[in-house]
Parts: sequence; C-alpha cells; structure tokens
Amino acid sequence: MGLGRWIDERVDLKEIKLSLLDRAVPRNLTWWHTLGSATLAVFIVQVITGIVLAMYYSPSPDHAYESVRYLDRAVASGGVVRGIHHWGASAMVVLTVAHMIRVFTMGAYKYPREINWLFGVILLFIVIGFGFTGYLLPWDQKAYWATQVGTNIAGTTPFIGGDLVTLLRGGAQQGAATLTRFYSMHVLLLPALLVVVAGIHLFLVVRQGVAPRAAELEKDAPARTSDAEYPAYYEHQEHEAKSGGDRFWPDIIAKDVIMATLIVVFLVVLGMFVGAPLEAPADTTDASYVPRPEWYFLPFFQLLKLVPGSWESAIAMGVPILMVLALLLLPFLDKKSIRTFSRRPGAAFTLGGVAIATAILLGASIRDEPRDVVAPEVGRILTSTERAGRTQFERQQCGGCHKIAGMAAVPKKADAPDAPDLTEVGLRHTTAWLHSYIEDPVRFHPESKMPAYGPPTLSHQEIEELSRYLGSLRGADPNKQPQYVDTFPEPLKAQEKK
Repeated sequence: MGLGRWIDERVDLKEIKLSLLDRAVPRNLTWWHTLGSATLAVFIVQVITGIVLAMYYSPSPDHAYESVRYLDRAVASGGVVRGIHHWGASAMVVLTVAHMIRVFTMGAYKYPREINWLFGVILLFIVIGFGFTGYLLPWDQKAYWATQVGTNIAGTTPFIGGDLVTLLRGGAQQGAATLTRFYSMHVLLLPALLVVVAGIHLFLVVRQGVAPRAAELEKDAPARTSDAEYPAYYEHQEHEAKSGGDRFWPDIIAKDVIMATLIVVFLVVLGMFVGAPLEAPADTTDASYVPRPEWYFLPFFQLLKLVPGSWESAIAMGVPILMVLALLLLPFLDKKSIRTFSRRPGAAFTLGGVAIATAILLGASIRDEPRDVVAPEVGRILTSTERAGRTQFERQQCGGCHKIAGMAAVPKKADAPDAPDLTEVGLRHTTAWLHSYIEDPVRFHPESKMPAYGPPTLSHQEIEELSRYLGSLRGADPNKQPQYVDTFPEPLKAQEKK
C-alpha cells in the first residue's frame, strides 16, 4: 500500500486510470468498434514473433534462405512462429482496412476527428510498407521476383522513378544491398514510424473519445460540420450520448479482449497447421519465373495485366496516387453533417464499387494462379527450371532404373541395369558434373550401361534443366551439407594423343 501511494504521488496513477480506464463511452457500441484494439493486439504479436525470427535470420543473399529454412525445420516451433508472423501480416492489413471501413461507414472521420483520420491513413500505408519490405526477406523465388516487379513499378514514377528505384534497391541492381535495406526498413524504420503514429492516433482517441453512433449526431444538426454552430451542437450531442452509457473499464475493454483473443488464437492455429510458404531459393538467372505477390497486392497486379502496355505506367502510379489523395482529402471535402451510411448514396456507391471491383480482380487473379505444389522428393516448390528437369526425368523414364525417395514409384524396366539411388545425388555432385555425365556417361565410367543423352537426344538446355533438378535432390535432412566427389575425365583430345 505504501509503495502504491509513493508511486501515485509521483506519476499520478489515479489520473491516468481516470483518463484511460474510467472514461465514459457512448452507449450501444458494437463489436465493430473492437477492430482498432484487435489491430493493436496483432501488432504486438508481430513484434514478439518478429524478435524471435530476427534471432535466427541472416540478412544476406548467401545465408537468408538457409537461415529461414533452418528456422522452419530445425528450431523447435520455429515454423509455427514464422507461420504466425506470416499470417499476422495479412491480419494487420485486413483489420486496418476493416477498421477504416467502419470509420468511413459511420462518418467518424468528420468533425472533430479529421486529424485522427489522417493518422489512420498513414498507419494503413505503414502496414502496407511492412508487407512489401517483409516480402523479400525469405529470399526465395517468389520474394525475389515479386520485389523485382514491385521496384520496377516504383521506377515508373515521373521525374523521380530512377532515383526511387536506386533508393529502394541500394543500387542499380537488386542484390545484397537491397536485402539489407529492406531488412533495415522492416525491423527498424517502419516499426519506429508505426509506434510514433499509432501513439498519436491512440492519444487522440483517448482525448476525443469514441465517436457516438451516427444517428445520435444527426437530430436537428446544422447542415454542415463547418457551420459556426456545429461545434456546440456536437459537444451537446456527445455529452448526451455518454450520459448513462458504458465505462471503458470493464464494459468495453471486455469486448476488446475477447475479439483480440479470438484473432490471436486463429493466427496460432494457422501457424501450427498451415505455416508459412517457402519456395525454392532465389535464382537471379531464372527470368522465366512468374512472380505472384501476396494476396492483398493481387487486385492491383491483376489490374496492371488488363491495361494496354502504353497505359501501364499511368495506371501503376495514377491509381495509388488517386487513392492516397482521396483518403487524405475525404474529411475536408465531405463536410455534410449527415453520417448515417444509408443516407449517403455517394459514399455507398463509392465503397460498393471499390469492393466489387477489388473482389472481381482478386477472383480473376486467384483463378489464373498456377498451382505449384511442393515436390516431396525435394521438400519445397521447384523452380521453373527444376520443374522442366523433373519433366525430362519422367519423359526419359529415368525412374525405370534410378530410385528417388519421395517420388512416385515407376515400374522397373525388365532389362534395367543396377543404377545408383538418386535420393541424395545433389549432396555428392554439382550440377556442372551432372550435366557432363548425362551427356556422355562412358567418358566418366567406361563400364557404365547408361546411354548418352547428349545432342541430338537432348539439347544442352534440356540437359541443364535435368541437371538442375537432380542437383536439388538432397534427401530429407535440410541441415546435411554437400560433400562433392566430382572427378572429371581427361579431355577427349588428350586421350586421343595417348
């Protein structure tokens, strides 16, 4: 008791409790009002899981992918933590957008909350920035090529496009500097910005209170919020709405805790049973790879696919700029005192049109998405080159002689010779050695019964694809390091001289 009194005398705990917990809130608040608190809860989850991930992550192209794969497969519950963080990013986007839609439909962006709406818009784009910068960190195929496309879009900005790309990539090309820069923004710059902006946002919420329901601010209201008599009207109506209403503690905060708990539990379930995807390591030479961004970027990418090439740059920059301007200017352009959504046909038409267009674009993008699946013999999604090599392996009926654990069994050829197991061939030989061996096995082992697959049987490109696929076969243990035993025969000309 003495310690509590001592602290209270110095930091005024009673006043803090009165301002934060004992404050009155308008009556009849709905569950939709819990979205802001739920977003804050998910952000806390993202911070905690992000700290754990950062302990194992190495932000360099040489080690980024392997550190993520090690976390997934070797660290206790590492895959679950990464899964929670992955799905938490999507939850942040969904909750932030849903919270803004709630504010928009209830007209809560109008007087006196214009400034708080602006900070909410800034928070939305910080959350999108988290998604974009975190995208590259696994350094797999999807991360590398989708970021390449994203930075190229930034390069279409008039006048500053080239400088903007250089700023994002840390140079002319995407590489080590890009990964380090995105990592720094993701774990240092953006969290600091979000804490500051969210702090101001929460301060304003506490200072101004929760907006009353729309109907309670329309009875005998002046025509516009800019009218001289509107501030006094609003203050009176707000006081009336709070009279006999609930207390933030314990009435409202109980709903916030329930909603936040349900969402966090849902994220944990997704992390445990779905996890986070991880494709093949980034191959900077695989220009045939078709990048697919995260789902919340898909409508915009689908829109760019539908417009003519000559319009792509204009749409790529025009749509985001118009969206930002519309959100920022909204509370200053809409000053009518009417707040009920059903009495605002323009707002209903705009929100409905955007929602329908987004749903159509998202559905079209999902429908067109290639169905890549994890190759069981490799333990990940194959690159396009490796997929082509796997096709060659099946087409040439290599499985009739060679065995690969995890791959569908192939009936053994009647006259098939004894052939080595290829389950871990990628740990014993490089792709360069495999390429040469496939072309002419007898050069390496005169007693070999394997036929030569060099041209014209297979082209050099087809052999390279097959070699890349075989080089990906490294068994079930992801921590097992290659021990190459490559031995190349003497050049043919040297053999002929002998």
